[in-house]
Amino acid sequence: MKLINYLLIALVFVSSCKKEEDDPAPTFAKDYGDGMYIVTENGVSFYDGQVVKNQIYKQVNGTTLSNPKKIKFRGTKAYIVTDNQIVTANVKTFESKEIIDGFVNATDFDFVDFDRLFVVDKGDAKVKVVDLVSLDITSDIETGDVTNPSFIISKWYRSFILNSGAVADSLKDSTIVCIDYSDQAIPLADLMGSIEVGKNPNSAVFINNFNILCKGIYDPDNLQWNTFSSLSKVDPWNMELDWNVPLGVYNAKNLTSNTSGTVFFFTANSGVHNMYDDGSSVTTIIPILSDVLFVKTELYAVNDTTNGYSNMLYINDAVYNPNIVYKFNQATALYCDTIVVDSPVKDIAFY
Repeated sequence: MKLINYLLIALVFVSSCKKEEDDPAPTFAKDYGDGMYIVTENGVSFYDGQVVKNQIYKQVNGTTLSNPKKIKFRGTKAYIVTDNQIVTANVKTFESKEIIDGFVNATDFDFVDFDRLFVVDKGDAKVKVVDLVSLDITSDIETGDVTNPSFIISKWYRSFILNSGAVADSLKDSTIVCIDYSDQAIPLADLMGSIEVGKNPNSAVFINNFNILCKGIYDPDNLQWNTFSSLSKVDPWNMELDWNVPLGVYNAKNLTSNTSGTVFFFTANSGVHNMYDDGSSVTTIIPILSDVLFVKTELYAVNDTTNGYSNMLYINDAVYNPNIVYKFNQATALYCDTIVVDSPVKDIAFY
């Protein structure tokens, strides 16, 4: 009798194991992919051109993102930077894939050779090197004593990190740091030097030339100390400053350009502006105070029979409607879309 009982127990155990083995892995709907991704204070929203879906990471994975700031894409993955983590998700399903820890106050990151990330950790005044295979921080590079690095841009074999200062003029900075990340087939993470540009550099374009937007000193509580923003041109390989020109506006940020790199766009305390790549002809094109800007060349209908291309500017209204993204057609000087999300906008990107 005991033998029969043992056999029954074993049979139940084997059946249970087989049932667990046969249970299918969870499946995720491919609801995302190509479209517009909007990082907000609540998470990530997705816009397919018709419908907005809010907090898609939470909807798919059941967990929230802590203070998300920026999103970028590589292959089929979305990489989202938060204060102390980089979170990845499948672009089509937004299923969580990996979490990379070890940051104090991450602000930006870039993909570099040999499956690595350079992560700008403003809270630690360092660039941290992440191995995307092991997901470990393998090394770090200091950007200077008590600096506030906030932005990174990379090209060929070198990354440039902008030390952007802080609000008070006593905490201004004028340096950019360069790090070489490869030498032919050899992975590197070597600090190669620094150079002074205009005050408080915060964003850059590197297409034809290496141009850096510098905010200047801007303290809304001490207006008499404020200085004009400026544009610096740097020789990226010799690390020499070619020139720095004032722009006649204050608090300039978010430098971006048209496809050819001949016309620049940026935000400032007087609206959204454009200019030529030498810093001349600064013009206000949208009189809205925005702190988020994305420029994309798109096809639009000129009339019933003719199509044309235009720079489409995606901006928020930082003062009155921070949870709305406006789409502005530069060719027609008209707004052509309004995208409402569930909380203030922090970043915009397309996949």
